[in-house]
Amino acid sequence: MTATIEAVYENGILRPKKPLGLVEGAEVRLTLSPVDSDYDPLEEVIGICDDGPPISLAARHDEFVYGLKLDETP
Repeated sequence: MTATIEAVYENGILRPKKPLGLVEGAEVRLTLSPVDSDYDPLEEVIGICDDGPPISLAARHDEFVYGLKLDETP
């Protein structure tokens, strides 16, 4: 089972807002993300690759993915 749940952190404990449907003693792996309407997970990586040749990766998508030049057709 994979689920995304919301929880509140209180007194050092994460308290789910809804029941989880897990058996007692079940082990889980947690990935935490803040619930924030302004949160953008890409914000941390935008601009990290600003050095290099001035090319449009979007315009050259087929070349990179399929090895085709813009004037070639499959």
